[in-house]
Amino acid sequence: MKQLIQLVLLLVLGVSLSVTKGQVIESFDTDLSADSTYQLNTEGPPSRMDYTLDNSDFKEGTGAGLVNYVIGSFWDWGSYAQLIKRVPDGEPLLDWSTSDSISIWIKVLNAPKQPELMVFRIQLADRPNETDPLEQYIYENATVLDGVHDWYELKVPLFERPQDDSQSLIPDSTGFILNPAGWGGFTYNNKKLDFDKLVGYNISAIVSGYTAGTHLPADSVVVMFDEFKRFGLKAVPAIIFNGVAYGPSIVQPAWSWGQSTIGVEEGAGPVTNSNAIKWVQGNEYGNGWTGVGVNVAPPFNLAGAWTKDSLQFKMKAESGVGVLRLQLEDGTAGGKRGWNFTPTDDNQWHTYKVALQDLIYPPGEPPANYGPIDSSAISVVGMMAEASGIAGKVIYITDWWTGNPEFDVIPPDAPLNVSSFTGVNQNIVLWEDVPGETGETYDVYYSTSQITDVKASGVETVALNIAENTNLAEHILIAPGSNQDVTYYYAVICKDASGNKSTVSVNSAPLTNTAKGVTTISMNPPANFAADGDLTEWQSITPFRMYPSDGSGHIVTNDKIDGDADCSANVWVGMDADYLYVAFDVFDDIFTPDISSDSWMNDAPDLFIGLYNYHGLSHTSYKRGAQPDYHFRFAYNRVILDNLGAVVDTIDSGTGNYFYGEAIGTGYRVEFRVKWTDLAAFGSDNVFTPTEGFRIPIDFEINDADGAPREGRLTYADSQDKSYQDVSRWTYTWIGNLWNPVGVEQEGQPVTDYNLAQNYPNPFNPSTQIKFAIKETGKVSLKVFDMLGRQVATLVNNQLATGSYTINFNAADLASGIYFYRLESGSFVQTNKMMLLK
Repeated sequence: MKQLIQLVLLLVLGVSLSVTKGQVIESFDTDLSADSTYQLNTEGPPSRMDYTLDNSDFKEGTGAGLVNYVIGSFWDWGSYAQLIKRVPDGEPLLDWSTSDSISIWIKVLNAPKQPELMVFRIQLADRPNETDPLEQYIYENATVLDGVHDWYELKVPLFERPQDDSQSLIPDSTGFILNPAGWGGFTYNNKKLDFDKLVGYNISAIVSGYTAGTHLPADSVVVMFDEFKRFGLKAVPAIIFNGVAYGPSIVQPAWSWGQSTIGVEEGAGPVTNSNAIKWVQGNEYGNGWTGVGVNVAPPFNLAGAWTKDSLQFKMKAESGVGVLRLQLEDGTAGGKRGWNFTPTDDNQWHTYKVALQDLIYPPGEPPANYGPIDSSAISVVGMMAEASGIAGKVIYITDWWTGNPEFDVIPPDAPLNVSSFTGVNQNIVLWEDVPGETGETYDVYYSTSQITDVKASGVETVALNIAENTNLAEHILIAPGSNQDVTYYYAVICKDASGNKSTVSVNSAPLTNTAKGVTTISMNPPANFAADGDLTEWQSITPFRMYPSDGSGHIVTNDKIDGDADCSANVWVGMDADYLYVAFDVFDDIFTPDISSDSWMNDAPDLFIGLYNYHGLSHTSYKRGAQPDYHFRFAYNRVILDNLGAVVDTIDSGTGNYFYGEAIGTGYRVEFRVKWTDLAAFGSDNVFTPTEGFRIPIDFEINDADGAPREGRLTYADSQDKSYQDVSRWTYTWIGNLWNPVGVEQEGQPVTDYNLAQNYPNPFNPSTQIKFAIKETGKVSLKVFDMLGRQVATLVNNQLATGSYTINFNAADLASGIYFYRLESGSFVQTNKMMLLK
């Protein structure tokens, strides 16, 4: 066993050990005077540089560079001649961040006349962003050129010497300093040596102490250079989640498998205003294997960290969470290593650490299945349940990184020049990227009034996480039932690579356009519902269309659907006080209901639906409780709640609530209903009360098998088959044809707490207005009682989004006297008194 462990470590460290030997920056095996990425730079005659390739005298490889530096006297502080390397525009910059030193072989053939006045210099130039000016850092050695000597390896630490704001340090051989401000003539960017963003370097000879302005050759040196390389491993921090957002190298969205879901929950972190990744486990395969993770681009270079650093994170796991595996992969076949651990399942935050070099092959799987991991190219980070997953179990993760990273805590500027213009049933929003930012994203919002706080009630989301340099968002305009004119303001915020958010941009001018009427959810489902495949009772209700021919259905990219006859559908959705009703009429020229044990590989439809009044920020992962999200899969023999790993109904259950069968002609039909109380019980959710005017998240997907496991997918939202893992991919509709629930007017002010205001006027006759505020979206009731405690009116009894509301109470049918009105939402309860005086 000991030998096996040693072999594993050798394989893991294989790449790291090769890095320790050094990586050549420049071999000097070719004639650099003919290389367009190099230039021989002087201040003019009589200064000059003669460069020759010498293939007879060299230290490494096949040649060396022979350089004759001749330097004039231009300035009293010094003059130079230098070999300059610059990375061509558009090509990747130099990344030396994982090396702790550089070295260059030097041989002096002819020494300077006054060696005390000549120094050897290496300058590094960086540019963190494409639009930034160059910034240069200097290393100087005062003796290496002083006299004739044979080949000598000069080693230079890749170390930025600390300095104060005066930039008064003098260059020396202990590290690199920013060009001193007092020297003048230099440009600056962030005044930090970005070893991973190097544009190039200078190899120079500098003279000083001669009379300025004479331009006579001050001095010269003939020197040979060979094998310029970097070596030594330096641990570079890798950030997966910084407590606010994913790190700049993390590809979004995150991914999940086995019915797990993953999302970022604001305010869920261990300290005030911190966030956390929320992982809700699934159990799709019934064996407890399920997981989540992220892709990394560019990959993490952990070569320098592998032997000396740890991967750490904070986790909060609820009771019942079992063995988990943390896993790193390099993206190649077999390049993976992991760590199994059992989290403390007390629903409290705990810190976990594992040394990178202690990561091993997946337990129980033979090492022969895996190759050595490339620790310099970690492209996947994942977490999975080791046969222990329980559907619905919640795990939070935050502060997930290696090393001791420095965090950017300075918010970016707000985007400028936000504007919008109309298209056909859509508005186009434009803005300018924030200068000086790299890897930032943009969130776009709209409202019927000016936007100053994106969390205020009445503010809705157009799109989140739009990549830099996109500068555009499309806002598809829809309305309940029929075409209607709408007027919106737009605003944009910038999120930098560390997750810091800008203030809200200046709003665009209000823009009026026509919103296309869309199919809505009926509040009058079939009174004579029967799950029998006969859809006659549905014909009085408008269906949701999903047809490739008219764009109402979207074919997933690279899938094969040949047209409406191959795959299309009408879908009906209805609700009443007791049930959710669904029916599908799917047109399919080849009916294949059970070719695979996986339901989605057969001819089978899916329904994605959120049972809450959706306003403000969309969900990304599935949520439970007051705002539950559901994913139904309708298989030939059962109805599955995919995100909860539960079977809702079966064909042979005898309930009469589910039908799946072939249609007369071509295709198949589905009819289904489920009680609100039963549905809520599967996820321990609030029981839904349908209310006209609620805006409901929704999507449908039709899986098309055509005689073989699924070859096509047709979706209602243009979700590209991502709805199963990302709720924000869904579209939305309404219950009924109202924009908002009747009798409750939502206002636009931001809300920080619950409140029930005194009614006005008071006393009143016969009507009065009652204002209240809801801090968190959820079930809200507002009821009126008389002096004997009898309930005389229910003003509100449904889900409401965060916000301020006003409702009108008409007491024309009540007698004069004292009445009480009580607001309840979650744990908040408040009662006020009012007087009706007729």
